[in-house]
Amino acid sequence: MSKKICMLVTNPVTNDPRVRREASTFAKAGYQVTIIGVGREEDKQEEWLDGCLILRLPQSRFIVGESLREAILLWAKQALPVAYRSLRSLKRAVSSRPRENRVVERTQHAACQGGESPALSFPRRLEVDVLHIVSSMKLNRAMAAMAIEQRADVYHAHDLDTLLAGYLAKRKTGKHLVYDFHELYTEQQHKIWKTVFWRAYYSLLERLLIKQTQLKMTVCDSLAEWVGQRYGARGIITVMNVPQACDSQRIQPKQCREKIIIYQGHYFRDRGLEQLIESARYLHEGKIVLRGDGYLEEHLRNLVLEKGVQDKVVFASPVPMTELVRTAGEADIGVAPFIPVCLNTRLCLPNKLFEYMMAGLAILGSDLPELRRIIVGHNLGGLFNPEDSKDIARAINELIDDEARLQKMKHNSYQAARDLYNWEREEKKLLGAYDRATVGRN
Repeated sequence: MSKKICMLVTNPVTNDPRVRREASTFAKAGYQVTIIGVGREEDKQEEWLDGCLILRLPQSRFIVGESLREAILLWAKQALPVAYRSLRSLKRAVSSRPRENRVVERTQHAACQGGESPALSFPRRLEVDVLHIVSSMKLNRAMAAMAIEQRADVYHAHDLDTLLAGYLAKRKTGKHLVYDFHELYTEQQHKIWKTVFWRAYYSLLERLLIKQTQLKMTVCDSLAEWVGQRYGARGIITVMNVPQACDSQRIQPKQCREKIIIYQGHYFRDRGLEQLIESARYLHEGKIVLRGDGYLEEHLRNLVLEKGVQDKVVFASPVPMTELVRTAGEADIGVAPFIPVCLNTRLCLPNKLFEYMMAGLAILGSDLPELRRIIVGHNLGGLFNPEDSKDIARAINELIDDEARLQKMKHNSYQAARDLYNWEREEKKLLGAYDRATVGRN
């Protein structure tokens, strides 16, 4: 009978390239794979994808509380049942706030859940953080209950926000636990956006639970080294987020036309997108294409109009995960202008870098350790200061003005992707480490 893997993730799965690649690899290797995700109202609660069963918990079930008092009560009920009864009695003695205040709080909480933290006072930030933690605890308990029902041999937690669920399932069943962290969860945002309480909770959670795992893995060496040093964790392996190898004939030859500089990804804060748009004012030639979506889209479109660069910056609709390499292949230069406002960003190695490479693009990126290692190490393009629009333009102009160099960078990029940075290589590391750590095969 084949071994069964149960993966845990807090998104709908469909557009998560790492989760889907890993799950597909396991399914092809003969494992039974179930993925428990979190979906929106329009997502199916159950479906098959890439040979794996996906089960989705409804996201709406885990938005909790309207006030800090209610959040503390719910947290106590989850973590400290004895204290809960006392806190509940205290709450009954305190009148509730006016309804209009509660509506404001829900709006603030929803905004933070969507990714853009408003500038809140400390009490409000604390309230949002407590609500987030309580929501996460409720989700992890529900996820663990569903995971236990799967009777899996291995519970594979993707990122810190599912590690508690994985641990609860492991403790109940006595099976293996894998921790696959894509990010430094506690270091993802600038310190002004999160309270000490939030950071202390998740840091303690990670410190305690990482010791309960049979396999620890991440996306790049810098993240592995940081977590290893912080928590004394050993044996963390790196499995990079790289696409499947692509036949060179699929990379479309570039015709004699205006050069295209592409950014593919989400329109989020601190991605350097405002500076990239501003850089269009200083380009000698070429057109910038922004392909993606996100809460900053309206702001970015207005910025294009404000800067008067409508003829040099265009927006393209997002495409499915499976189409990212093909659509990138329509461009000449791929950009990754991440601004290092937090440690997680400073140490990042984004998926888009490898998608650009497999598409045969020259690469320009922020001067960050992992980006420098790939871009400079393989001579793929150049680096820039992501906070300086003129420096971004300088890097683009240097490539566009030197056709021979541009073509050489494009060749190097695809060559490195084909030979080194592809999923066919990484999945061998994944399966080998998995078998040694969780199955015991020789």
